[in-house]
Amino acid sequence: MQELHTDIVIIGAGYAGIAAAKKLHEAGRSFLLLEARDRIGGRTHTQQLDCGATVDLGAQWIGPTQHHIWKWVKETNTGTFDCYDTGKNILAWKNKVSTYKGTIPKIDPISLIDLGLAIDKINKLCKQIPLDAPWTHPRAEEFDSMTLHTWMEKNMFTKKAKHLFNIGVETVFAAGAHEISFLHALFYCHSGDNMEALISIANGAQQTLTIGGTQTLLKKIAEPFLDKIRLNQPVIKVVQTADNVTVYTEDSKVVARKVIFTLPPALLNTIRFSPALPQRKAQLLQRVPMGAAMKCFCVYKTPFWRKQGFSGQIVSDTLPVRVTFDCTHQDDDYGILLVFVEGHNARDFIEQPESVRREKVLQQLVGYFGEEARNVLEYKDKCWTEEEYSRGCYAGNMPPGVLTQFGQSLREPYQHLHFAGTETAMRWNGYMDGAIESGFRAAEEVLKN
Repeated sequence: MQELHTDIVIIGAGYAGIAAAKKLHEAGRSFLLLEARDRIGGRTHTQQLDCGATVDLGAQWIGPTQHHIWKWVKETNTGTFDCYDTGKNILAWKNKVSTYKGTIPKIDPISLIDLGLAIDKINKLCKQIPLDAPWTHPRAEEFDSMTLHTWMEKNMFTKKAKHLFNIGVETVFAAGAHEISFLHALFYCHSGDNMEALISIANGAQQTLTIGGTQTLLKKIAEPFLDKIRLNQPVIKVVQTADNVTVYTEDSKVVARKVIFTLPPALLNTIRFSPALPQRKAQLLQRVPMGAAMKCFCVYKTPFWRKQGFSGQIVSDTLPVRVTFDCTHQDDDYGILLVFVEGHNARDFIEQPESVRREKVLQQLVGYFGEEARNVLEYKDKCWTEEEYSRGCYAGNMPPGVLTQFGQSLREPYQHLHFAGTETAMRWNGYMDGAIESGFRAAEEVLKN
């Protein structure tokens, strides 16, 4: 077994791990970065398809207030383009298809008022939640004892408004409203500005895409310290003594002064720790399941729907096409239509053969855009619950009772161990920008010691 020595070990080469490495590299510190996969990127994965189109199978959008990642975009001279948001959006409801413009579908006045009031209530409540310590809010126990679904049932009254709200929740959390603590939902919305920002394109979390993809952006940031990154090194065990910490993989051990973990809680729980993690931290890791998100890309010669006056955005009550986005760069480029399948729907859909998934998606798109939607150059889908070193996406979600009982343990170091990852971020928790924030914070912690 190879033995290596360094000052600091970073575990995980996603956005959080690369952010921590960047900070340590700039400080001139000795470090190694261990990555279980055969690539850097974590929950970002940019891929060029056989037809020539480039797609982001993982995280892909940048919002206007995500300042950390925007700084990286400018630092690397990475080009960007706005997500297409022009033309008619489609609403499919109870076998009827209508069109609308803007974020909120055109529905009957009562349902529209119901939906608008619910979003407004969430936006007002979320601003009261302290980002550094949500569990200190005066009503934290009350909010954390219920699910987001419970709140919806108490505060919304029309079936159509509830259904549309639920689709928004699934799109934001990659989980159903019944799986998420209401306190966690409020914190998450505040972390990302507000609920409206999280579900919007213009001035929202889905506003901008990067030319070349988000994993490519990360590779540019990592270039100065690529020699410090060790791929195919899943961590099995971590042993601490009074003076140092040893990190074990299958074929090596690394002795260091400090370790920064950037893995989501569900994956941290697969590592053996000696001595064992504090009981509250260990209990936390057992209680933060990953969301389930599936991305289905349909690539066409051009974005033909634009000529028909459509934006490419669909909101539907029929599976699998519940929510779509146009991710095409230019009018004369490949037409890229992205279909999201999330929560339990993603878990069910992935169990069907790819040929069946492809046919179901295309058949539904033909119903909205006509036979031209069948002329796909390539179909590519990705379900992150299948990824051994992610086990889900976009991030870990907190069920009732977790934040108030265990939230304080999220970022808390343990002896030589420090914890990052987007799940520990205060701003833009669950997003690439939050991952960068967390990596910087953990790096600053070890630099002070």
